[in-house]
Amino acid sequence: MAEGVKNKPLNMAENWTTIEEFSNFCNKEKERRLNSDNDFDEKAFEKAKNLALDQLKILKQDGWV
Repeated sequence: MAEGVKNKPLNMAENWTTIEEFSNFCNKEKERRLNSDNDFDEKAFEKAKNLALDQLKILKQDGWV
């Protein structure tokens, strides 16, 4: 193994916040939809994502997330 390279066991998941998990999901879903043959309204998707992220941030400030 190369020096300085750190590997985690496969059963060790990344430790993300709820907001990070949601953002990562949205990025992957957006990419999937952009690559699909269906019509995709990217502007509406971004608007909905930002609305949900704003709500998650409010919940985080209140200690719920």
